[in-house]
Amino acid sequence: MDKKQRIILLVLALLGLALSLELTYIFFKVNFAPEAGASFCSVSQLIDCDGVAKTNYAILLGVPLSLWGLLLYVVILFLTFVDKIQARFKNTIFDVFKAPNSYIATLGLVAFICSIALASISIFKIQKICYLCFVTYFIDLLIACFAKSKDSFFMKDIKATIVDFIAGFKKYIALAIAVILAAAGLLYYLNTSLVLAPVVKNQKNFLSFIEMETNPYAVQGNTLGNKDAKIKVVVFSDFMCPYCKVANTIVHKAAQNAKNAEFFHKNYPLDESCNPYAANAHPGACELARYAIAAEKQGNYWGMVNALYDGNPKSTGEALALAASIGLDTEKLVQDANSREIKEVLAQQIQSAHVAHIRGTPSIMVSDIPYSGVLPYDVLILRIKQAEKRLERGDN
Repeated sequence: MDKKQRIILLVLALLGLALSLELTYIFFKVNFAPEAGASFCSVSQLIDCDGVAKTNYAILLGVPLSLWGLLLYVVILFLTFVDKIQARFKNTIFDVFKAPNSYIATLGLVAFICSIALASISIFKIQKICYLCFVTYFIDLLIACFAKSKDSFFMKDIKATIVDFIAGFKKYIALAIAVILAAAGLLYYLNTSLVLAPVVKNQKNFLSFIEMETNPYAVQGNTLGNKDAKIKVVVFSDFMCPYCKVANTIVHKAAQNAKNAEFFHKNYPLDESCNPYAANAHPGACELARYAIAAEKQGNYWGMVNALYDGNPKSTGEALALAASIGLDTEKLVQDANSREIKEVLAQQIQSAHVAHIRGTPSIMVSDIPYSGVLPYDVLILRIKQAEKRLERGDN
């Protein structure tokens, strides 16, 4: 490797390393500190580095792509100066690197081919562009072009890389196998736990709740969670709202694990026949809400809640059939649901939602702090833990 080539590869690798460090910072900021605000490279709906970093396409085998980039440029920097290392440490493992130029060219070429795939996903699938990522794609191409052998179009370099890799593997087979097994174990853990990508983990967990046809965590009775707990979680929902069903399942799972919280369901049907603050998005939702409230008189409020969400009744007859399936007296249920008392309870729940500035469903209040939309399971647990800490500090 001549001096000019070494300087060019050094500059390109350092530039790629700097960009990868910035992309790693953006990734971890988006995933672990979203309150920090938008990055400088998120300027529009299309040019949005943060948006790209939130997707599952920003990781490979549980590792952020930016970290793979960091590893790539560190290896290229190492190969750029491996001859200097060989001269200092003779007759060591470093001697296996016989054609570093070819290895750099091959790595750059493979990285650029992967970059083309990532660029296509970014443009056509995600429909968001991270221009810092695109700069690294061109850096990969330049590294490959400047490192390749002059008398062939990468074929000589690829062949030399494969031959030398096999020879080195055979020479240090025990070490190579140990490294491969350790790397495989680490990648398996990172890919299954998604500990480095909590946003993607939440997305996958949320999808798993959406795919549940019935609530596997369903309970019977009027109480969900610890009735003596000081942390109160209130869910405002509508039985005709599909995402309310998802929220209900998440809340039930949370109740199994958050032993220091009690969970409540309040009705906010988007039905103008009982809700003066809502558009008539779900006509018939008021009737279902009254059936749920009436079921409390028979000691099975949550049983009726789950039956209505899982059964998704389209008529009064279907709703009553669901009530009968969980052992409720349907004649009494109808009588109670149409009573003045139950209608007043529903009106009070709607008014309490309005006072709390609830305008849509689902909405969740954790110790009087409202959150709009479905809270992913891990986020809900986090909000409950935050409420506990506020309670310990004596915050209002």
